Amino acid sequence: MLHKEYRLEKLKDSSVLAKPDNLNNPNVKTSSFPGYRRADSPLRKLKKVSQLDWDHPVKKYIQKRMIPNRFHAKLFYCPKFYQWTNSILPGKFKEELKDEARLIIPLLDEKSNMFGFQGRSLSSKNTLRYITILIDDSHSKLYGLDDVKPSKVVYVVEGPFDSMFVSNAIAMTGSDATIPFNKYVMVYDNEPRNEAIVNKMEKSINMGRKIVVWPGKLEHKDINDMAMAGMRTADIRLMIDENTFDGLSAKMALNVWKRI
Repeated sequence: MLHKEYRLEKLKDSSVLAKPDNLNNPNVKTSSFPGYRRADSPLRKLKKVSQLDWDHPVKKYIQKRMIPNRFHAKLFYCPKFYQWTNSILPGKFKEELKDEARLIIPLLDEKSNMFGFQGRSLSSKNTLRYITILIDDSHSKLYGLDDVKPSKVVYVVEGPFDSMFVSNAIAMTGSDATIPFNKYVMVYDNEPRNEAIVNKMEKSINMGRKIVVWPGKLEHKDINDMAMAGMRTADIRLMIDENTFDGLSAKMALNVWKRI
């Protein structure tokens, strides 16, 4: 099985290099900072998680988080985060900063062009767990735009890892993100004692949005934790759909939930 996955990954890489997404076609509009599918992408300097050895700390971390295999080729290991970022945005970080390794989570648009990225710390002692960088400020800080169907209901979750367990989901990587879809459901973390989350939920209700209010007996704080605890993705999706509210019913459900 591992050999088959390796061959498939190599085949994908070779096909990408052979067909660089209309790179020389002047009629095709592309970003100046192409995504992972383009031959001149900054991500080409990094190794995909799918390419790392099985005993690599990042590979082990991704496996521990139960991240589905299909996303391993869309996550990258960066041994020197500040240096790599400065190669894209010169002067973004001071050169005297002590560099560190981070997991790179690319932010891609609908055409798989990279408009930003999130660097996740690999150290549990690091107080700055996530650093989100926008290359193009005209975009909202959203993950998963390249893998979503706008014609269907879009589920908006709190973090990229959470979105990987819900079909047709995107993730907010910044509190000021604008949702560019007509049909969507806000799925916040299951933290009734977190005042910031409760305030976000109240704001969404007042804006007329549909939100998920988790069942009172649920112990896990987010979708990734649910998956790590052994919940099937189908069961998570069913629980989301059964606990989606709007308007007055959402306010009533939230009032009960935040008192748990």
